Amino acid sequence: MRIYIIGPSGSGKTTLSIKLAKKYKTNAYELDCLVYDDEHDHIRRSDEEIDELFNQIIKKKSWIIEDVGRNRFTKGLELSDKVYYLKISKYRVYARVIKRWFRQRLGKEKYNYPPNLFQFYDMLRVARLYFKHEKDKLKRLEEYKNKVIFLNYKELNKF
Repeated sequence: MRIYIIGPSGSGKTTLSIKLAKKYKTNAYELDCLVYDDEHDHIRRSDEEIDELFNQIIKKKSWIIEDVGRNRFTKGLELSDKVYYLKISKYRVYARVIKRWFRQRLGKEKYNYPPNLFQFYDMLRVARLYFKHEKDKLKRLEEYKNKVIFLNYKELNKF
């Protein structure tokens, strides 16, 4: 099974990918971790390194990848068996980003990068940009409509 999960920060992509990875007995990958090297202060990797890491994943027999729907990872859409698009309201996403940041600051939730004020503002900025470009993401998905499954907040919680 090859599954691609798309949604904004704080939408539940990681939670869904972990549950599906257990169900299908495969590995889940956060594409943010390909783009940013969290072992080296969350620095952005080179395009060549990102492409190499991504190609290693999609060559595998099965995988679950999650992302905000970056254009550079379109090959994942092409190769996937299913695409889950998490359709969560922007206000719920903002609330979840804020809650996540506080939980990370208190040490109650794992994080890939230090939960400082810069990262907090950056996560809100990334969420805002996601919704600003959401129509473009949805338009791009029309090509794969036979395998796209839209999940709203209630449907996502049923998983």
